[in-house]
Amino acid sequence: MSLTPIGLQIRPIAEEDYYDVFRLHRLLTDGIFCQKENDFARIFRGFFQSIDREAFVATVHNHVIGFVTLYYFDVFHYGGQVASIQELVVTEEFRGRGVGQALIEFVKKQSTERHCHGLEVATDLWQGGAKSFYKRCGFYGRSLMVAT
Repeated sequence: MSLTPIGLQIRPIAEEDYYDVFRLHRLLTDGIFCQKENDFARIFRGFFQSIDREAFVATVHNHVIGFVTLYYFDVFHYGGQVASIQELVVTEEFRGRGVGQALIEFVKKQSTERHCHGLEVATDLWQGGAKSFYKRCGFYGRSLMVAT
């Protein structure tokens, strides 16, 4: 089912997205790696002060249903800047409906616009579904990273 007719939008995070992103982060980590909320708040605020990282939310009718973070850094083996997806999560209600793929396509364009030499995805080995999702999005395996 395509979400375009029902108004899927992707935009940079805003300060008012804090609680929605925190809720999604807890869903992503399933409470296993959940740090203290003040650490989350510090990292969240950092996105508004940094040129080396960005975060985006997916919304439907102004309701946050997913988010993705993108970090930029120079890497010797790429000969320049690389973008790295560190977190990507979509609410259970909207999984399997193209939101995750739309977020991936969005960050692929972002990394191209920043003239990145590659786009990597950090994914945990315990998230078996994540690896198959990234493969469907055109990424391939490389050690503990999934990269294209």
